[in-house]
Amino acid sequence: MLARSSASTVFPLLLTLSASGGVIEVGASRDTTLYESATGAIGNGSGQFLFAGTTNQPQLRRAIFAFEPNSLLPENAIVLGVSLRLHLASMSTLSSHLSLYRMNSNWNEGSSDAAGNEGSGAPALVGDATWIHSSNPGLLWNTPGGDFDPNSIGSAIVGDVGFYSWTSADMLSDVQAWIMNPQSSFGWMLRGDESTAGTARRFDSSESLDSSLVPTLVIEYTLVPAPGAIALLLLSSAFAKPTRRRRA
Repeated sequence: MLARSSASTVFPLLLTLSASGGVIEVGASRDTTLYESATGAIGNGSGQFLFAGTTNQPQLRRAIFAFEPNSLLPENAIVLGVSLRLHLASMSTLSSHLSLYRMNSNWNEGSSDAAGNEGSGAPALVGDATWIHSSNPGLLWNTPGGDFDPNSIGSAIVGDVGFYSWTSADMLSDVQAWIMNPQSSFGWMLRGDESTAGTARRFDSSESLDSSLVPTLVIEYTLVPAPGAIALLLLSSAFAKPTRRRRA
């Protein structure tokens, strides 16, 4: 009886090749806080912290950040899962619910740098994203407070100082879209409870003095064989000679 051609070994080999992959961590390429201000006079593009929620005054704070996963992800990678990891830097006796939203417009980080605990921000400089500007002074948001999809794509409850993660199928879809079209990578917004005073939370930014605390996009991926590798395998199998198996 004739044995199967060696072509039958191609498919298991392809499956083996496609099973490799790993996890990469991508730091935020830009991040800042939008400080509520009717005139857009406040910024903090280069500050060490980000804020989300409502202050005691009360005034709103919204953190925004963007990532460039293409800078580290292999070309033949397929993204399987993503999560956003943030480090909460301020202690609170109360837990707070914070949600992510998809940004719909591009924006700039800017170079303003607030002093102290940075809760009040700093005078906005040219290029800063502010409550009314996507880039101060010439570019405005369509809506004050930033242009974002009102439907939450992920949420988490934060309490004591430490690391917290957000993950969802919608976030995975966003990252896949950014990889396909980097020009659409406007990032996400983090909002806290905006209905109650005293809910603002402080997180470490990409300018943190400790690089292990910066906003991080964690990507799990698998690799598929490059087209050239597939063609070579198929070509090799096509020219392989069949072998005969002894009769029992």
